[in-house]
Amino acid sequence: MTHTHFSKKCCIKLLLVVCIFTFSFNSYSQNLDYNSKVTFALTDGSSITLYAQLSGSGSTAVPSKNYYYLPTQVQLARDAQTQVPEFLFLKYITDQREDQGGVSGALIHFLMQVKFTPQQLAEIQSKLVAKVPGALVKGPVNLFATGDANSFTITSAIVNTTSGMTKSLVTSGKAPLQEGGKIAVASNLDKNGAQLLAATFEKTSSITDLSLNLFYKYYLVMNGLKAKFTIDYKKIHEINRQDSINAKRERGGWWLWSYDKSQTWTEIHTMYERLVEKKAITIEITEGEGVSPEKTAKITEALFQLFLTSVATPATTQPQAPTMTEQEKQNLPGKNTARNYQLNIITNKKLTEQRKDVITLNYNFAMPMELSITQNLKSFYDAARDNPKCIGNVILNDEFYKRMDMQFVLDGEAVDMFEKEINYANVKARRKSTTGSGYVEIGDHTFNRTNVADKGTVAVITHAPGAGANREMFEYKTQWSMKGGFVYPAEPKWQQGQMTAITVAPPVSPRLVEFEADLEKLKASDITRATLQVRYSKFGQEMEENLQISPVQAQALVNKTIYTDKDTRGYVYRLIFNHATEGKLALPWSAKINDNYVYAVIPDDFSNKTSELFIKAIDAAKTIVTPGPDGKVTTDKVLDQFKDLI
Repeated sequence: MTHTHFSKKCCIKLLLVVCIFTFSFNSYSQNLDYNSKVTFALTDGSSITLYAQLSGSGSTAVPSKNYYYLPTQVQLARDAQTQVPEFLFLKYITDQREDQGGVSGALIHFLMQVKFTPQQLAEIQSKLVAKVPGALVKGPVNLFATGDANSFTITSAIVNTTSGMTKSLVTSGKAPLQEGGKIAVASNLDKNGAQLLAATFEKTSSITDLSLNLFYKYYLVMNGLKAKFTIDYKKIHEINRQDSINAKRERGGWWLWSYDKSQTWTEIHTMYERLVEKKAITIEITEGEGVSPEKTAKITEALFQLFLTSVATPATTQPQAPTMTEQEKQNLPGKNTARNYQLNIITNKKLTEQRKDVITLNYNFAMPMELSITQNLKSFYDAARDNPKCIGNVILNDEFYKRMDMQFVLDGEAVDMFEKEINYANVKARRKSTTGSGYVEIGDHTFNRTNVADKGTVAVITHAPGAGANREMFEYKTQWSMKGGFVYPAEPKWQQGQMTAITVAPPVSPRLVEFEADLEKLKASDITRATLQVRYSKFGQEMEENLQISPVQAQALVNKTIYTDKDTRGYVYRLIFNHATEGKLALPWSAKINDNYVYAVIPDDFSNKTSELFIKAIDAAKTIVTPGPDGKVTTDKVLDQFKDLI
C-alpha cells in the first residue's frame, strides 16, 4: 500500500530545501521555456528563433501559446516623418591644397535600430501558427547587458583609430537593450580612407568594410533537478526485527533500534545509511541540464533531515550529547551542541499499516544565454545609396557651408539611466567673436526622457558664423541634473568641439553588483547575516551601498545597481558577518576591478574564535560607521588607500 504523506514539520523542511535551489525569476519575468524553441526562416532569408512563455510555476509550469522572439535583426533607422534613412556619407574637399590649410575626406554618420519590420512580424506570426497552432507572438525576448563595456563594436580595416585613415570615430557606446533603441556611429575619414570605403560601397561586392557587432545575454528556464525519495516502512520493520534478533544473539552487537534510550545524530545517520544500503530508503535523482553534482549532494543530505523528522524526535529528557563532531557541526547549523534523538516509528501506525512515504521534488532554474548579432553595412547602404539626402559630395567653401551644424549624440547609457539616475542633460555651444574679443553664444539643447523618445538621441545646433569666422572652431559644455536635484558639475568647463559629432556621455556609469552566499555554510558557521559593504566614487565623493543575505530569507543571490564615476575602474568592498553569539565580524577592505560579482567566502579561521583573524574581525566591526541618508561617507573613508588601483 503506497501513500504520499509527510507531517507539517516535513512540509516546512521540504520548503526550506526547495528554497535553497529555487532561482528568483522576478528579474526575468518573461519566464521562457528552453525546451520550446522554434526556429524558421523568413522569405527574406532572416532566421527567427522563438521561445514559449511558461504558464504556472514550479513543477506544474507548462509552455503556453505565448511566444517571444530573439530580436536579431539590425536595420537602418529612418526619420519618423519622412522615412528617409538616417544615413550620411558625405565626401568633401576644399579649393585649397592640404599644405595650404585645405582638407579632404568624408563623413560617415548613421543610426541603426534592433527591430523587425511590420511585414516581417506579420510573417513571423503566420509561420509560427503553422508550426504551433494557436500560438501568438507577444514581442521580443528581454535582453540584458553582458557586463562588458564593449557590448557594441565595429569591425573595419578602415574605420578604426589605428588604421591611420580615420581622423575621428565616435559611437553611442553600448548596444541598446530595448527593441527599437538606436545606436550611432560617426567618423571623419581622410582622403584615402574615404576612397577605400566608398569603393566597398559602390563597387559590386558581397560586403562592405564595416560590420557592426552587438552582444547580449538573455535568460531561459531550463529543466532542473528532479528527485524522488521513498521511505518503505515495511522494509524498515523487517530490518529492525532482524537486527534486534541478531543483537540479542550476539549480546551487545550492532543495534540502534532502541526506543527507550536516545541515539546521537551520528548514530541515526549511520542507521539511515544502512537503510539506504538495504533499499528500505531509495533516493532517485535525475540531474537536469546545468545542475551540478554539488547541488545533488546537498539535496541528498537535506532528504536525510526529512527522514530524521519523520522517524525521530529530540530526546528532551535524556542527558546532553557529547561535544559535536565536525560532521554534526556541518549538518546541525545554528545549534551549539548536537541533540540526542529518540526513535518513534515503533509506535507509529506507519509500520502496522506497512505504508510508504513518497516525496518528490521538481524545480526549474534560469540559465543565462549569450546572443551576438553581427550585421554588415552593405544591407543598409542599398537602402540609402540613391537618396541625395544620404549620399553626396560637397566643396567646403560652397555657399552651403556658411552655416554650421553641430551634432550632439546622447550616449545610449544615458537613455537607460533617465528617471533612475538622470533628470536631464543640457549642452551649450559658443565660438569666439570675429573680432577676437569675447564669445558668441551659438545655442543650447536639453536632452530629457520625453524629447529623446519623440526626437531621438541626436541634436543639431545650427549657427551662421559669418564672414571671417573659423568654421571649425567652437566650444561646448555639458551639465547634468541627477537624481535628487543634484547638478553636476556645478561649474562645467568649456571643451573644444568637433565638427563630426560629439557624444554626450553621463559622468557616471551603472554597475549591477551581485552578491552571493552559500546559505547552508552561513548556518553551519552560526552566521545569521552576511553583508557586502561597497565603497565607490560618485561625482568625486566616497559613497556606500550595502547588500545583505540572510539564511532566514532563503535568498542566496542579491543585486543592486550603483553609479560610479566614469574614470574609475572598480570599487572597494568588505564582508561583514553577523555571528549568532559574537556579534559583528568585519573583514579587511579589498579592491574589485572590472568585476561586479562577489561571493561571501567564510574564512576557515572563523571556526576558531580565538584565532587572530576572528579577534581582528570583532575589533574592526566596532569602527563601522553609518553613511549619510544619501549614501555619502564623511568619516572612515577608505578609497584613498586604493586610488592607484581603481
